[in-house]
Amino acid sequence: MSMLSCRVLCLLAIVLCCVGVAHAAAAAASLPSHVMEIVDQAKKLAEGTKELKEKCVKAGEAARQAGEEAHVFAHETKTNLETIAADPPKVEETKSKGLKLIDKVMKVAEDAENVANKTTDSERETDEKANLVLLSVPNPETPPEEIKGVLKEVEDAQKAVREAAEEIDAAKTYANKVKDALQDLEAAVVAAKEKKEKQVETQTQEQTNETSLDEQQGHTEGNQAEQTQETQSSSNAPDVHETSAIPLPTNATITNGTKRNDGSSSPALLRVPLLLLLLLSVLGCMAVC
Repeated sequence: MSMLSCRVLCLLAIVLCCVGVAHAAAAAASLPSHVMEIVDQAKKLAEGTKELKEKCVKAGEAARQAGEEAHVFAHETKTNLETIAADPPKVEETKSKGLKLIDKVMKVAEDAENVANKTTDSERETDEKANLVLLSVPNPETPPEEIKGVLKEVEDAQKAVREAAEEIDAAKTYANKVKDALQDLEAAVVAAKEKKEKQVETQTQEQTNETSLDEQQGHTEGNQAEQTQETQSSSNAPDVHETSAIPLPTNATITNGTKRNDGSSSPALLRVPLLLLLLLSVLGCMAVC
């Protein structure tokens, strides 16, 4: 009894397998030859779409890396603005690096856009061929096996293009942040220069004030010395009141003095001839004796 059951089950399995193979053959045979030609064309297009999809993925990754590099640069530059602005060589180095980084990001983004556009064109062409096949089958919602791989490549390509577009947009945004950071750095350099000029001006003003103060002190000391000398001179000079107490000569005194200076009116001058006569008389007497 058990042997009979096993034989029956084996025969049933063989029958089912044959039915499945026949059904698959019937499904394959259900696609007309012209539709199979479209399927072959779609598969060839799908191969090209797959290659472009892989390039698009790599291009999107390159854009992501360049964008991250730009993001880090912008963040570090803004964080250390004052430190960089105070070091002229560092300023030039940062500017040069930032400009090169912007060019790099924009170049990578442009390349990624070109690859993404080519991928989009390819996947659309492939998708159109696949849709022609779907329109040729009784149930388009259930695509035949021959076209499923093509549709999968189309979906993967569309996904790669979307992701690449996101990375491209992010990279451009970070490149703009680098531009903003360089502008902020330029403003910080100007501010640092103005601050330094103000410090120099303040120091110069302080030195000028100190010099003026020293000059004022010197003038003050000189004035004090002059005042001291004047005070000493005035103390040695006769008092005005004492001077005013001395009687001034009158006109009569001046007239008398003038008369005394005149030889005709002086009594002393009148006595001189008399004395000479007296002396001669004495000498004469002595000679006689």
